[in-house]
Amino acid sequence: MKPEGEDPPHATLLAAALGHLMLAVAKDLFPQRSYFDLAAPEKQTVAEHVRHLIRETRTTLGELHAPSPPGKVPFPPQREEDYL
Repeated sequence: MKPEGEDPPHATLLAAALGHLMLAVAKDLFPQRSYFDLAAPEKQTVAEHVRHLIRETRTTLGELHAPSPPGKVPFPPQREEDYL
């Protein structure tokens, strides 16, 4: 395990996004309770829903275009004045 603050930014962003997704799915499935108050089977249900959403996303994005090689993320063209 790396010391705090040494994770790559994309790993931190991914962890935050997945945490937010887990909490949002839990709130949709169990609106009257906090994720942290759920029993283990209920948390497993939340995890299964999140896995399903991730699979759907991969399928959808995979159909749209082939993934770019790492480090070669295409960005939309920017106007020069956006940087001024």
